[in-house]
Amino acid sequence: MITFLNRKEVCVTFDMNKQAEIRDLLQGADIDYVIRTKNRTGSAFVRGGTRAYTGSFGHNQMMDYEYHIYVHKDDYEEAMYLIREKV
Repeated sequence: MITFLNRKEVCVTFDMNKQAEIRDLLQGADIDYVIRTKNRTGSAFVRGGTRAYTGSFGHNQMMDYEYHIYVHKDDYEEAMYLIREKV
């Protein structure tokens, strides 16, 4: 089980395809992982998020979601090796 205390971050990306590729690599190597997805346009305090104030003209929608991928700290070296070699 991966918890806050025993995990290490192996990747941060805005690219949904890249995070899917990394997930497939980790799953193929039988390495457990956790993905935290952060919506950068939303807000818990403002209904509609920041877009209500700033609009969307000129906004790059590819940057809306930030993906953080974590593995158990014991699997960190193997996961990093796979990511460096394959991605």
